[in-house]
Amino acid sequence: MTQNISRRSVLRGLGLAGGAAAFGLPLAACGDNGAGGGGGGGGNASFMTWDTTSGTPLYTVAENWAKSAGKTVDIQSVPGDDYDTKLRTVMSSGAAPTVIRINDDYVRGYYAEGSLLDLRPYLEKDGIKPDDYFSVAYNFAKQPDGGHGAWPIMTNPGVLYCNTDAFAEAGVELPPKDWAKSGWTWDDFLDAAKKLTKPNKERYGALVFPDTSLETVWPVSNGGDGIYSKDATRFTLAEPQGAEAIQWCADLALVHKVHPDFATITAGRQTPNWALSQLGTGKVAMLLSLTSGIPYLRSNAKVKWDIFPTPMKVNRTTVNTLTVLAIPKASKDPDTAWDFLKYCVGTDASKLLAQSRGFMPVSKSSSALFVPDDKGPANLALVTQALDNAVNENFSRYIERARTIYRPVLDDVWSGKKTAEAALGSVKQKVEDVLAGKG
Repeated sequence: MTQNISRRSVLRGLGLAGGAAAFGLPLAACGDNGAGGGGGGGGNASFMTWDTTSGTPLYTVAENWAKSAGKTVDIQSVPGDDYDTKLRTVMSSGAAPTVIRINDDYVRGYYAEGSLLDLRPYLEKDGIKPDDYFSVAYNFAKQPDGGHGAWPIMTNPGVLYCNTDAFAEAGVELPPKDWAKSGWTWDDFLDAAKKLTKPNKERYGALVFPDTSLETVWPVSNGGDGIYSKDATRFTLAEPQGAEAIQWCADLALVHKVHPDFATITAGRQTPNWALSQLGTGKVAMLLSLTSGIPYLRSNAKVKWDIFPTPMKVNRTTVNTLTVLAIPKASKDPDTAWDFLKYCVGTDASKLLAQSRGFMPVSKSSSALFVPDDKGPANLALVTQALDNAVNENFSRYIERARTIYRPVLDDVWSGKKTAEAALGSVKQKVEDVLAGKG
């Protein structure tokens, strides 16, 4: 059901071991002793993360850091479905790992309850310059009290994937490659989707998967704040700009028939890589997804494809998601933890991580590492443009609870049982009570 779909679960379903802070190239365990112990588990540092396999870039980054620092690192891998529960258990056990990977959705809540170390003293001591990093990543970790609760190491914004073979076949002009170019509106998107759709479900014009990326991209592009107001006190998805955007997306299937219906999506998303496979096998012509899908399509697409800007209405905006590390306040060795965090955004790590082509390291200089090749996408430079026009979801410390209230009613919107205005309006007060700490 929709309430179970988030950016994190969608990415995991894509086979990318992802999260809302998703990375898609998981870190393998090194001397894994399970997901319990702190202080290094027999080594010099312990790192708790999720869905890990061997031989992947983040593992190599951790291994290289350990060698350069003269330390050993104990990677504690937990299945993604169990990670948040296990992390809470470990964090409250008195045996916190040295470093943790954390779902970007939940940084605000963990910091507010006092579980994460404020990194400001380290930032100041080492002269970290905010201008050296993409602002959408650096500023993400700033908290209401001025603290810096986490450290993003990679970012992957939302883009529009297009089956360029389908566009050529249908005689439809491709979207612009430049984010700032005028045109390419919602109306243009819908017109293209109609022309690209084939009868008898042979090909749909568009797929805008129902997840929290959709719930941010379209409302913000419609001039709203997204799911929540910028101060995270109002449920703005239920306000006119948000509800209108959600209804517009629902109507792609319900009215215009250019999008798979809700039943098809419900069945399909149980299959790993389903959404990307629809684009890669030619069953859909346009797909809204994160750049974390690039590695999958580079290896599996049967059609020619590229990435393009999202369509605009009031704004041309997209969502940003992050791979985030943090230091538990109870970490036994925060200095070592900070050394690891710094290494993860340094030159050597950035070069290695950029090889995926789907995840941009957070330093601005890393954009030079995104060089296109014959596997695509040709328009790889768009990733940097997307970051410059991306917003993070407006997070609340109570976001976990808020989602359990509003996401179930979206099922009624996608299936056509209720309008977006009616469905979202019916839970607006309940969500806002939760955001106020009353729920």
